[in-house]
Amino acid sequence: MSRLPIRPRTPLRLVLAVALAATLGNAAGQPAGPASAAPGQADATAADAPRAHATGDAWLDGRLAAIDAYAIRHPDAFGAELERYAGVPQAYVHGLLAQPGWGGGDAWFACFLARATEATCRSVVRARTQAGVGAGWEEVAAGFDAAPGSAAYRNVRLALADSFRRWALPLQPDAALSRALRERAAGDPGSR
Repeated sequence: MSRLPIRPRTPLRLVLAVALAATLGNAAGQPAGPASAAPGQADATAADAPRAHATGDAWLDGRLAAIDAYAIRHPDAFGAELERYAGVPQAYVHGLLAQPGWGGGDAWFACFLARATEATCRSVVRARTQAGVGAGWEEVAAGFDAAPGSAAYRNVRLALADSFRRWALPLQPDAALSRALRERAAGDPGSR
């Protein structure tokens, strides 16, 4: 039986879920690999490829993949971020991450898209659930009158820059985010 590393501040239920998944995988003759790393963090493909978020914004998709990894490593800080800055209870966030097809990037995008469109996170989650977990975020966002390049996407990108700053994660902004950050710093009301 392999030993599972236990990191400080890892919630006991997460450690137990990982141990159970590893045990069940070994009992079924399957290796316990990355696909059994954490509940709600299943890979989109059997080839362990990074999950495609399909927001219609390639730069944003890459950052959501980084949020997937951050949410696995720091579930408490991730939940606290969404609770404080998106207004979503941590228990709801952690419950969402336990659902198949939902990663940290998905939860983060749903809640900050909701904030940017003045919807509720639950309504965005419901729309994605109805579209199916394989649906891209661009399709879901369109239902909230938010398309790539829109004011809502600009606000989501600004929120992402803020989250990365609070988490002390490196962020290389693209031209659109750099422009939005400059406008916000200059006090442009259209960038809020």
